[in-house]
Amino acid sequence: MTFGEVGDSPGQFSYPRCIDTQGRFVWVIDKLARVQKIDPSTGRCVGGWRMPDWQNGKPTGITVWTPPAGGATRIIVPDTHYHRVMIYDPDGMGAPDDLMESRGRLIASFGSYGEGEGQFIYPTDVAVLPTPDGAGMKRLYVLEYGGHDRISVFEPAAGGTPGDETRFVYRFSFGKFGSGLGVEFNRPQSMEIDPQRNELIVTDACNHRLGRFTLDGELIAWIGGGIGKGVGQMQYPYGLVLLGGRRAMVAEFGGNRVQVFDLDAGKSLGVYGQAGRSEGQLASPWGVAVWEKSVLVLDSGNNRVQGFSKPGGMWSAAGRGSGGPG
Repeated sequence: MTFGEVGDSPGQFSYPRCIDTQGRFVWVIDKLARVQKIDPSTGRCVGGWRMPDWQNGKPTGITVWTPPAGGATRIIVPDTHYHRVMIYDPDGMGAPDDLMESRGRLIASFGSYGEGEGQFIYPTDVAVLPTPDGAGMKRLYVLEYGGHDRISVFEPAAGGTPGDETRFVYRFSFGKFGSGLGVEFNRPQSMEIDPQRNELIVTDACNHRLGRFTLDGELIAWIGGGIGKGVGQMQYPYGLVLLGGRRAMVAEFGGNRVQVFDLDAGKSLGVYGQAGRSEGQLASPWGVAVWEKSVLVLDSGNNRVQGFSKPGGMWSAAGRGSGGPG
């Protein structure tokens, strides 16, 4: 399954850089600052909006979140070059033909430029920790780079209604810029929360590694480190998705491939992809997401999304191992 092509019409992309899923739909943001909701079965855009500001740069992350106990979905966008996090109600999206004019239904925004508490340089991704009852947000984790690389943690302000949070307060942060074996980052790009282990998984892109952390910011382990093309090595891991069974898939922006890791063992379970423009080949992939029984790879340099069957076992560089891409 492949959808998308270069262009500025609905369903087309101009260098897409982030992807997430919502039920049977996919959300993608490209360098025209368009937030598009797409039906992968047809490749058609069903709606969306354009970010309110884009001259300084466009977002590099998107998080689609619905309370586990049910409730309203929220589209959370770290507006990277405007140093803020913006939260949207997707029910306020515009029609496909109104993408460039619609600005969406913004329900919350926080952050400003700086290195202080609650400020950001370049925020790249957001992860949501739900409340114990699954009805709302307990914490928001915000990833950033730009020389003050860290993860900041926010909570809904007191008095907010679970599932309808509009104000957030800063609680703490962890990490600093660097390449050491402590809690140091060099362009952390993506993160996910593993709810079974209460861990935060982070791609430390320019250190070419994955990090495992407690939800309070303590380092558990680094996986990888040191740029390379071998199995188990990484080249600028940008995208990240958890596959279940303590496995994580990363999209390697510099390696033109995706790779699956066993998080407990810290070992690669295999790779897929090579540089190119043909089906099954990749060009600077920025993101990866799970959709139904497939993995969707945001093939940014080719302005498309490619779908592969979700891996169930070892993957080979040739592309087909046990449970490899179909």
